[in-house]
Amino acid sequence: MNPTTSEAVESTRRRVLGRRRAFQPTVLLIGIALIVVAVITAGGSSYSIYILDTILLAAIGAMALDLLMGTGGQVSIGNAAFLAAGAFATVWASRAGIAFPFDVIVGGVVCAAAGLVVGLPALRIRGMYLALATLAAFYLAQFVGQKYQTDAVGAAGFLLKPVFSGTISQQSARWAWLLVAVLAATLTLVSWLRAGRSGRAWRMIRDHEIAAALMGIPVARYKLILFVVSSAIIGLQGGLTARFIQSVTYDGFTLALSISVVAMILIGGLDSQAGPLIGAVVVTTLPIYVPDIVNAFVNSSNSSKNAGAYAQIVYGALIMVFIIAAPKGLNGFIHLTGRKAFAALSSRRGRPVAEQSATGNLHVHQPAAPSPSNHSVHHE
Repeated sequence: MNPTTSEAVESTRRRVLGRRRAFQPTVLLIGIALIVVAVITAGGSSYSIYILDTILLAAIGAMALDLLMGTGGQVSIGNAAFLAAGAFATVWASRAGIAFPFDVIVGGVVCAAAGLVVGLPALRIRGMYLALATLAAFYLAQFVGQKYQTDAVGAAGFLLKPVFSGTISQQSARWAWLLVAVLAATLTLVSWLRAGRSGRAWRMIRDHEIAAALMGIPVARYKLILFVVSSAIIGLQGGLTARFIQSVTYDGFTLALSISVVAMILIGGLDSQAGPLIGAVVVTTLPIYVPDIVNAFVNSSNSSKNAGAYAQIVYGALIMVFIIAAPKGLNGFIHLTGRKAFAALSSRRGRPVAEQSATGNLHVHQPAAPSPSNHSVHHE
C-alpha cells in the first residue's frame, strides 16, 4: 500500500470514528426521550401528556433554530414567521383535500422555499441587520396569514379535524409517540449535519467568514442550505402544531413566541445536541410553575392570569444570567460541573487527572519522581 492510499484510508477511518462519537450523545438523548414518553403516557394524566406533547413540539423547533444560530451563527428573531407559514400552508393543503401527514410535508416544503428567499439577504448582511431582516419577514408572514384568514373564514380562524381517534388522553398519547419519532429524526439529521463537512463549514463561517471564503468554502451556498434546512424543520413544526391544536389563527404567532424559542437555545446552550431540549423543557414549563413561585413570595390573586407576563420576565432574567455566568447554557454548566466533580474525585483517589487548559491542550499530572537526594548510592 503506497503512502497516498494509506493516508486516504486513515483519513476515512478518522471521519467514521468522528461520526460515531458525534452520534453517541444523539442515541443517548433519543433513548432518554423514549423512556420519558413511555413512562408519562403509561401512567400520567391527560394534562401531563399534553405538556409533554408541547415540550416535544418546542424541542423540534429549538433544534432547528440552534442549527441556524448556534452552529451557523445566523441571527434570527423571526422564526415565528416560518411557524405561521408552515401552519397556514398545512391548513391550505388540508382544505385542498391533502391528507395528513402530506399536508404537513407541504408546510415544510413551503417554508423551505421561504427560507431560501429570506436567506438571500444573509449573503450580504449579518448580525443585527440580519436580525432586522428576519423581523421584517415575521411581520410580512403575519400580514399574509391575517389576509388569508380574513378572506377564508374570518376572525374565528381555521378548525381542523383531529388526526387520531379516541379519548383526549389516548389522542395525546398517540401524539407523543408521533412527536418523539419526529424529534428523533430531527436529532439524527442535525447531528449528521454537524458532524460532517457542512458542520465544519458552518462553524468556520460563523467564526471567520472572510477566512472561510479565502479557504475556498462556498459561503453563499452553505448559508442558503442552512436557511433552507432550518426553515423546513420549523415549517414542519408549524404544520404539526396546527394539526395538534386543531385550530390556526394569525394572532397565535407573535413576536413573544419567537423570543421564547431564542430563550430556549440560549438557556439550554448554543451549538449542542442536549441544549435545545433542556431549554425547551425549562421555557415550556415556566408558565406552569411561575404562578406558584410568585404566590410563594407575593400573595396575588392575579398570578395565574399574568403567568405569561411573569414568564417573559423570567426568560429575560435567565438569558442575562446565562450570557454572563454560563455562556454555554445549562448544557455547558452541567458538563463543566461534571468534569470538576470527576476531577475532584480522581484527585482524592490519587489517580492522574487530565485537565484541559484554556488553549485546549490536555495536561496529565503524574506523581512526582523521587528526588535523587533522598537515596544514597554506595559504590564498592
